[in-house]
Amino acid sequence: MDNTLKDFGVCPKCGKGHIIEHPFGWSCNNSEKQADGTWKGCDFVIFKNNNYVGEMTEDMVLHLLTKGETSEMEMHNKAGRPFHAKLILKDGKVALGFNEHFLEGRCPVCGGRIKKTSKGYACEHFFEEGDSHCNFYVGNFICNRMITEQEVENFVAGRKQVLDGFVSKAGKPFSSLLSLKEDGSVFLNSTICKCPVCGGEIRVSPKAYNCSNFSNEDVKCQFFIWRNLDGHIVTPEDVIQLCENGQVDEVLRFYRENGRPFDKQMKFQDGKIVLV
Repeated sequence: MDNTLKDFGVCPKCGKGHIIEHPFGWSCNNSEKQADGTWKGCDFVIFKNNNYVGEMTEDMVLHLLTKGETSEMEMHNKAGRPFHAKLILKDGKVALGFNEHFLEGRCPVCGGRIKKTSKGYACEHFFEEGDSHCNFYVGNFICNRMITEQEVENFVAGRKQVLDGFVSKAGKPFSSLLSLKEDGSVFLNSTICKCPVCGGEIRVSPKAYNCSNFSNEDVKCQFFIWRNLDGHIVTPEDVIQLCENGQVDEVLRFYRENGRPFDKQMKFQDGKIVLV
C-alpha cells in the first residue's frame, strides 16, 4: 500500500483491501492493473462527483464507510428537481436510500411495524410471502373517504372511533368504524353492539346510533342514542356501556343551551337514555 495516500479503512465489499483516496474518488486497493490496462480484483469505488449530491466530502465518505449510510440530505434528480434521500452501501455499491416512515402503533395482528406507503398503511410483513405474510393493510381511501394517519394510529391502539363521510356505491353517505377480520384484513363495520330493547344490532349513522330493527315491521324498535347529546359527543364505548351495563360508569360533561356546563351520568332506563 502506498503510504503517501490516506487510508480510509478496510473495504466494506471485499474486507481485504483498504479504501484509498484518489483524484477521482475513493477506491479499494485490493486490485491489480493488468497488461491490457484493465483492473482485476475488488471494484469498490466512491466517486467524488455524485450524480445526485454533487461533490462528495471527506466527512460524507467517512460516515458512509463507517455507518453504511450518510445522513438524509437534499439531492437533485437529472431534471434538477430536489428530493430528500441518503446514500447507502448496497451489494458493494453506493446507492440511494430512502427513510421509510413507520407509525408509532404496532400491527394489531402480528405486532410488526406499520409503514406508510403510496397507497395506504401496511404491516411491514404485508409484502412478504409464506408463513411470515400479514394481511393488515389500510388503504388511503375507502369508499371515497381519505383515511388519515392519526385515524390508523387510533385504530391500531384499540380506540374505537366513528368515521363519517363514507359514500356508498349508490352515492349515499354513511358512517362506520374500521374493524379486523379473523384473517387480519381490515373492513368497515357499522355495528356497535346489541340493542338492549329488542336484541337487534345497534348501528352508527351520521346523526345517531340506531337499532337495526327500526324498519322491521314485525319488531319496529324505536331505540336510538343521539351521537351529540347536550354537547357531549357520545362515543362507541359509551354506547357499549349503556347497552351492556345499563350506564356509563364515568360522570360526563354536558352543556345547556345558554352554554352553562353540567355533569351527569348517562343511564338506560325504561327503554331510553336518561341523564341522572
